[in-house]
Amino acid sequence: MNLTEEEKNILTEIRESQRYPIVRLELHNSENEELISIALNYVRITDAEDSMETVKTRSAALKSLMEKGLVFIDYTVRVWVSGDYDVYYKSKIYELLCRTVMESAKQPGAVFNLPYMRKGYATLTLKGIREARKK
Repeated sequence: MNLTEEEKNILTEIRESQRYPIVRLELHNSENEELISIALNYVRITDAEDSMETVKTRSAALKSLMEKGLVFIDYTVRVWVSGDYDVYYKSKIYELLCRTVMESAKQPGAVFNLPYMRKGYATLTLKGIREARKK
């Protein structure tokens, strides 16, 4: 299977980690809970200073791994280890999301006024475990 270096690195990271927390950054409306927009999906932040370019590169690799059937991504987990997400709350990316949403919410007719972080985890599928062993 043809994998990019980033995809290979992520497979190895997931294989070697106890948990592989990811998030989806969303925009919500406080008056209508059905209004949701996804700002960034498959977000993996490892350092609070990670750049948008780094995060988008990881995101694209995670999405590709999921589409290839190597990784399963779950945002329905109801219980998580809070420490897994500390870096996300402290990150420049989340700060930018919050600032952008709060500033745009001041505009007349603004639809979204709440930043939201949907927590999830990525795990290897059986196919992903086999592929990760090759690396």
